[in-house]
Amino acid sequence: MSEPRAEYVIAVADVAAIVSPYKSRLEERWAREGDLILLDELGEQTAVQLYEPWTLRLIGASYKEDFVHILESGRMVCVEVKGSTRQANYRDARSKLRAAAELHPWFTWIEARQERGGWIVERIGG
Repeated sequence: MSEPRAEYVIAVADVAAIVSPYKSRLEERWAREGDLILLDELGEQTAVQLYEPWTLRLIGASYKEDFVHILESGRMVCVEVKGSTRQANYRDARSKLRAAAELHPWFTWIEARQERGGWIVERIGG
C-alpha cells in the first residue's frame, strides 16, 4: 500500500489590480485624465507618464512632484495635484512647487487643482 500524497494548490493574486499605486483618488483620477488635460492645455501628446519618479533637493527641504509627463517633443512637465487651495498642506506644497520651478526652469511646472468637478491648471514659473 502506498502512502497518501499531499497535494498543494498555488494561488497567484494580482495585487496591482486590487491595490492602487496612488496615494489618493485624486492622483488616480489625474493618472487617467492628465494626458488629455495637458493635450488641451499645452497642445502636445504625452508619450510617458511617471508617478513620483524622483525627489528634488530644495534649499532647506525636499520636494517630490506627483507626476512627470514626458511629451512627444521631449518636453518634461512636472505636475502637482491638489484637491483645493483649502487643503491642509496646500501652502507648504505650493511654496515647494514654486521653489522647484525656480531652481529647475528647464521643466514646465504645473499645479492641477480639482474644483467643482473640473480641473484648474496653472503654470508655475517661466
